[in-house]
Amino acid sequence: MGRLTKFWLLTRRDKKLFCEAITLLSLSNTCVKIVAFKHIYRFLCRHWNETAKGITCEQEVRLVQRSILRAANALPWKSLCLSRSIAEFIMLRRRGIPAVLFAGVRLSDRYSLDAHAWVDTGLGGHYKSSNNSAFSPLIRIGTGAVD
Repeated sequence: MGRLTKFWLLTRRDKKLFCEAITLLSLSNTCVKIVAFKHIYRFLCRHWNETAKGITCEQEVRLVQRSILRAANALPWKSLCLSRSIAEFIMLRRRGIPAVLFAGVRLSDRYSLDAHAWVDTGLGGHYKSSNNSAFSPLIRIGTGAVD
């Protein structure tokens, strides 16, 4: 089954979320590559850092995550974890869902660091996995999900 056929089989809501995810993922990917991170950080803190309404609907969170994954698979380039996290963070906060974007590092080999970005909604799930617990968070944007 082709991608276009799969898209037309989605519900109206899933199509809207997918289009939003494609747009935000493309924008965040472009910004991560051409804009200094201090400007991205300032933008996210200024526009998306306020306390969310506190509506934590697990189904809505899963739909946003699924839309981000679909968009990442549909785009011709590989999306970085930072781009995916920024897009997911904005989509969740637009819906009033408390979310926190983290960026952290861990020591991998003898003298090298690995960096990773993730979003935590306070629901547990795969964001509480051992993969993220190995990273020491350096940056935290947002409040309400894991305070």
